[in-house]
Amino acid sequence: MRTVILLGVTVIFLSGAVAQPQSGETFKAGVTVIQVPVVVRDHDGHVVSNLGKDDFQLFTDGKRQEITTFSVENPGQAAPDRSLPDGKAPAAQPAGGTGTEIPARFITYLFDDVNIRDFGDLKRIRDAAARQLGALQPGDRAAIFTSSCTLSLDFTNDRAKLQDALSRLQSRPPSICRVAQTQTLQLELLKAVVKKMSNLPARRDIILVSSGFYIAPLRPTEESDTIEAAIRAKVSIDAIDIGEATDYTGGAAASASSSGGGMARPYGNANPANPIVLVDLAHGTGGTYVTGNDFDVSFRKLSTPESHYVLGFVPAAKADGRFHKLKVKLDDSRRLTVEARSQYYAAPHTE
Repeated sequence: MRTVILLGVTVIFLSGAVAQPQSGETFKAGVTVIQVPVVVRDHDGHVVSNLGKDDFQLFTDGKRQEITTFSVENPGQAAPDRSLPDGKAPAAQPAGGTGTEIPARFITYLFDDVNIRDFGDLKRIRDAAARQLGALQPGDRAAIFTSSCTLSLDFTNDRAKLQDALSRLQSRPPSICRVAQTQTLQLELLKAVVKKMSNLPARRDIILVSSGFYIAPLRPTEESDTIEAAIRAKVSIDAIDIGEATDYTGGAAASASSSGGGMARPYGNANPANPIVLVDLAHGTGGTYVTGNDFDVSFRKLSTPESHYVLGFVPAAKADGRFHKLKVKLDDSRRLTVEARSQYYAAPHTE
């Protein structure tokens, strides 16, 4: 049995229990709708949240599609700035404290510690994360997991427990997690976390802290499967690139292979850390990708939930087991930037 174990008494993830995602969402009539989360930003990088369905154009393989479903995932028109501690807000209740706060946001911090090689980087990441968790709001619940599976803390608003967990974050730890050779450790963990968060009664975000990772060509749909699972579970994946700053913020991180049929995209071996996968995961799920050497700034950028749109369409193409390119455009003359998934996989129907 393919087993992924997170030690820490709170979570045991069985990768075999994570169902193989199918492309899109199937409704009663058997019609599959592909969902495309979209973040729109102005020239200053601020999210634009007042657009309507008619402002968007959606294309697959260069052909315009009818947008059949449209929604706005909006955490609130006047969401408070959560990037710094709020002296006026009541402190988060420790375990055993009195009073009950209704959770407003569940945040999983997934540290890709198997790829944190430098102790200096580890200390700066750990210190920046600790300062951010010090700004935890009463309605926030945070969990901490690592790709080595040596550290896990289930959702809590107890700052002392969160700070203690962070203090035990290591560089180059012994990896306890095991997955099949045809699987990518970080993606399997992401899918397990998405499954865990899928029924939580509030906003759901994952903050992936990583320098990126290589995806084996033996399973080319693995990244697409992860994005599909997150979209269906209404989980946004934010990514903090802790590797060499790529300054890559384009809306289409990578495209389907030119030959189409189920081949892995040629990430190449020049950069085995592969930060492009972080861009794909963030833009594909309505999340945010940030990069740079100032980790305090990176964490602050992700502290306040942002709005995004979800476009849906019924694909004209058959479920042919191929990747199909996606492109979202705006019918707007303003200088706006679109961040969205660049492809979807048309999984063949199984009898």
